[in-house]
Amino acid sequence: MNKTLKKIVSKELCPDGTWRLTDSMRSTLKLQLSRLPRGEVSEDERRYPKTSVGMRAFLVRFFTRHILQTQNSLFDYMISEDFLEIIRHGNLRILDIGSGPAVASLAISDMLRYILRYIGEDKNWSMGKRLDMDYVLNDTSNMCLGTGQRMLADYFRIIGRQTDTMVRRRTISIQRAFPDNMHQIRRIMLNIGFYDIIILSYVVSPLDEHAGLSGILTGLRALETLCSRRGRIVILQDKYETTLMGQIGRALGEPSRRKESRQEIFPIRNIKEIYTYWYYCCLYSPVTKAIATQNRSA
Repeated sequence: MNKTLKKIVSKELCPDGTWRLTDSMRSTLKLQLSRLPRGEVSEDERRYPKTSVGMRAFLVRFFTRHILQTQNSLFDYMISEDFLEIIRHGNLRILDIGSGPAVASLAISDMLRYILRYIGEDKNWSMGKRLDMDYVLNDTSNMCLGTGQRMLADYFRIIGRQTDTMVRRRTISIQRAFPDNMHQIRRIMLNIGFYDIIILSYVVSPLDEHAGLSGILTGLRALETLCSRRGRIVILQDKYETTLMGQIGRALGEPSRRKESRQEIFPIRNIKEIYTYWYYCCLYSPVTKAIATQNRSA
C-alpha cells in the first residue's frame, strides 16, 4: 500500500517533483497576511520576528520555503508503516521546538490530511474514525506563538468544510528557550502521552548561541526519552550550518544529510516561480538508535 500511497499523495502535493502549497494552506497564509501591517524590517527581525511587521515579513520570505522543506523531509516517514500505525490508534502528538508561527506543525497537518484521505479503505481505519491532534509549540517570541495558535485555528476552520477526520484537540505553548524548558516539555508529555514527531526547525543555530553544542546535545538526548516507540526526531537547518549540523550528527550517531527541495514560491509575486533550495536534515528513530546502542554494548 505504501508505494500506491506515495504515488497518490505525491501527485497531490509534489507533482512533477515540485512541492507547492495546497489551496487550504494558501488560504490560511493569505488570511494571516491580511491581518498584518506592511513595513520595513531588519534582516534579524525578518528571521526572528517579534513584531507584527516582522511577522508579515517572515511569512512572505520564509513560510513557504520552510513548510515545503518540512514536508519534503517527512514525506517518506509519514507514509511508512510506523507512522500509519501511530495514526491508526487515533492520536498524533507533535512537539514543535523553535516553532515560529507553527510552520512545521502546519506542514505536518496539511500533508497528513491527504494521507488520511487515501487510507479510508484500510481495514484498521474504521469508517467515521477521527484523529485527535495535540500540538506543543515552543518559541521565545510571544508574537510567534500567538500567530501559530491563530494559524492552526484558521487552518482547521478552513479544512473543517472538507473533512471531519482530523480534530485539533489541544495547542499548548511554551515561551522558554530549549533546553531550559525540558521540565515543562516532560510534564506536558506525562499529561498527553509520548510525542510522535519532535521537530526542531531552523532553531539549532540560535540554540548554539544560547546553550552551546553541549546544551543542544543534552537536550536532544533528553528528548529521545520522550519520543514514542514508532516516533521520530527531525532536525532541519539551512545549508550554511554545515559544521554545526555535522557536529550534531556525529555526536548523536545519526547522519545529517544535505537535501534538495524544488518548490513553487508563493505569495511573493503573482507569477509562477520555481526555486531549488538546499538544507540539512537529521531524521532518526530514538528507539532504533537505543536498540543499536544496546546491541553494540552486548
